[in-house]
Amino acid sequence: MGIGTIKKDVSRLPLKDRAELAHWILENLETEAEDQDAVDASWRREIRQRVDDIESGKTTLISAEKVWKDILGDA
Repeated sequence: MGIGTIKKDVSRLPLKDRAELAHWILENLETEAEDQDAVDASWRREIRQRVDDIESGKTTLISAEKVWKDILGDA
């Protein structure tokens, strides 16, 4: 069964059933909780490293004004 056939069949369902199916599909697209926990942990490590780099002086901050000036030039 191809996606076209599925779309055609789904379009014939009552609105409530289509909404329920859409909700189910979206839930099943999300990563599993365990995967999300690993992603969250990785981001926490990355953020901690960036903060440490700033606090130690390893990384210097640039003002938003300078960033925009560099991006836009003398426009």
